[in-house]
Amino acid sequence: MSKSVEQLILVLTKECEAFRDYLALAKKKKDIIISGHVKELDNITKIEQDMIITMGKIGQLRTNIIGNLLKELNIESVETLSELAGYLEESWKSKVMSAKENLEQAVREVKELNELNGSLIKQSLDYIDFNMNLMLKFETKGSTYGSKADEKEIKQRSTVFDVKI
Repeated sequence: MSKSVEQLILVLTKECEAFRDYLALAKKKKDIIISGHVKELDNITKIEQDMIITMGKIGQLRTNIIGNLLKELNIESVETLSELAGYLEESWKSKVMSAKENLEQAVREVKELNELNGSLIKQSLDYIDFNMNLMLKFETKGSTYGSKADEKEIKQRSTVFDVKI
């Protein structure tokens, strides 16, 4: 059993490292979003996709190791790693819980930074949309006289482009 627990601790540590690497990339992405370098943002996104695939593989490996550990312990199923750790010897339990807490912290940090990046991207898109609308629609109000000499309000629409994209 200690071999499976060692593998679990190792995979949790590896998963935490993957999330830390992703976090570093997300910080770089934040700076790129702020500076508005679209080409670099595209490159970062491609790297992110590869990292996400790797994290998915590590997560699948963790699931397999937990499955093996459950078989060794003759346990039907567990809902959480904390519940699984309750079945382990005290020395292993503390190591598994420590690795779990490190992973959870990394996941929280990634989630917070991804939310910030999402907000920054939305603000950038809103700003671009606002500017496009300004360029595409200039409405001026004026007045003219109708056939019965009453004043009519007119709207003139002046556009920089022929169509909105």
